[in-house]
Amino acid sequence: MEFVDNITTSWIIIFILVGFIAGYIDSIAGGGGMIQVPVLLYSGIPPVFVLAANKSAGMFGALMATIKYASSKKINWKVVSIAIIPCLLASYLGSLLVMYLPQDLIHWAILISIAVAMISLFKKSKTIKEENLKLTKKNIILSTAPIGFYDGILGPGTGTYLTISMKKFLNLDFLISTASTKPLNFATNFGSVVAFFFAGKILWLVAIPMGIANICGSYVGSHYAIKGGEEFIKKILIIVLVSMLIANIYKMLF
Repeated sequence: MEFVDNITTSWIIIFILVGFIAGYIDSIAGGGGMIQVPVLLYSGIPPVFVLAANKSAGMFGALMATIKYASSKKINWKVVSIAIIPCLLASYLGSLLVMYLPQDLIHWAILISIAVAMISLFKKSKTIKEENLKLTKKNIILSTAPIGFYDGILGPGTGTYLTISMKKFLNLDFLISTASTKPLNFATNFGSVVAFFFAGKILWLVAIPMGIANICGSYVGSHYAIKGGEEFIKKILIIVLVSMLIANIYKMLF
């Protein structure tokens, strides 16, 4: 792998800084991958290795966020226990298929999903009583597993989509939705990492320092999410979605 020689100490420092920021954003609203992936690509690392490094680092950050939210009792474990295996398997399958899908199709799907997510965010939401939550097994799997599959195929914004999906289809509030996505995001990242590991695509020289930085950023971000509550999370979600929309339109045009 000749490109490894181009990964200097300076690039490792950049990866650490980017990993911290991505971990912070990811722990609150998802979307950390859209920060990490462009930087990794710009460094000259081949795309498949970029996806593998992004998933590996994100897995560590998601684990820290899970621990932090769990300690604050913000995770809905019923949702997690039902969705985690389908999400993991869907992500694994997505990673196996990633090299066979037309990229244009993926970009259009991302744009449509961002638009739908933004419409959902701007719609006024009602306060839902505990007994009116839509936590059937079918609803939980249908609102999470397809996003797990998307995470395996491409990934950026998975946490964002999971949060909004749980809010819209399961009637969970934003803080519980955000917290409950973290163990699922860990599972989807783990599924992808397993696929990339056996394919020999994980560049540990990059994945480990970026993963440690993700852990630190995730710890700080989840702290502020818990402290700031629903309004804070909603603002970060909007920022992430607008950034994703601009980035994907730019990618398609240029």
